[in-house]
Amino acid sequence: MSGHVLAIALGNSLLWSIYLLLTRHVVSGAQLDAWAYTLVQLLSAGLVLLWVGRRTPGSWADLLLPWTVCYAFMRVIINGCTAAAIVWLAVTQSTLISTVSVLIGAGTGWALTRQAPARHDWPGLALLAVGIAAFVAALASETAWCGVAWLLASEAVAVAASWMIAYHPRNQANDPAARSRFTGEILVAASLALILVWTLAGLAGAMASPWAGGGDAFGRIELWLYAILAGLLFRAPGTWLGFWTINHSGVQTYLIALTAMPFFAIALEAILAHAGWLTPASLTMPEWLAAGVILAGAIWLIVVRVKTPTPS
Repeated sequence: MSGHVLAIALGNSLLWSIYLLLTRHVVSGAQLDAWAYTLVQLLSAGLVLLWVGRRTPGSWADLLLPWTVCYAFMRVIINGCTAAAIVWLAVTQSTLISTVSVLIGAGTGWALTRQAPARHDWPGLALLAVGIAAFVAALASETAWCGVAWLLASEAVAVAASWMIAYHPRNQANDPAARSRFTGEILVAASLALILVWTLAGLAGAMASPWAGGGDAFGRIELWLYAILAGLLFRAPGTWLGFWTINHSGVQTYLIALTAMPFFAIALEAILAHAGWLTPASLTMPEWLAAGVILAGAIWLIVVRVKTPTPS
């Protein structure tokens, strides 16, 4: 695999790490509604990408195509399961466990293509599996299994969504404008699916309605400012690059590049903590040791990708 494709994929992981770190502290620090924050950034990112791809032929009716609607609701499931997971898990814990997506991707890829993972991938996959199992076993909370279950559901749906992107004809386009329009449609459709599900959940009494109190969830100027900036600076380029990476390197390499994300985030937290701006990640010694095994597996798989002449 060409080094520049992997470099872009790892750069995208760094971008998402910065996004994750800022989102954690912006949403909690400003006490913003997390669902409203996500919805506004999805919508703003989608609209700006539609504007970038405005010269590409298309119609608003494309938002209602079955494939697009299906993918949009999968994004809602992913967001909902992840939100549920961090009720029982710290964010750092959840991002480390989320590297299980590589194992899910390897298994589903085997099933879809009838090709087992390459022989040189197995040591890295084994390290990853051992590290994740050890990390989960080291979790101190007796209720952490609830968070792990939600996270497994989230990652399973996320991998399925990645395969959908890989097989979609419009993700094969080389024209940046066409790819921008396609990505924009996906993000706008996801924002519409999110507000629909949120409204129905509010009507059912499962959670506070977005329209309760005259739409108080969206009533703060800080939310619009932070969410629009996050959409333009992180969600739009991150999603575009993610789809591009899947097209150029395959789903499994895309997922492997994302394993760097929790370690980028931990490193960034340590730097900012040293400057006195925030508290660093808090893990027990067994969790740190297990994280080291996960890192070793991630590094093995990344190095293998650099040495592999063809995408996988």
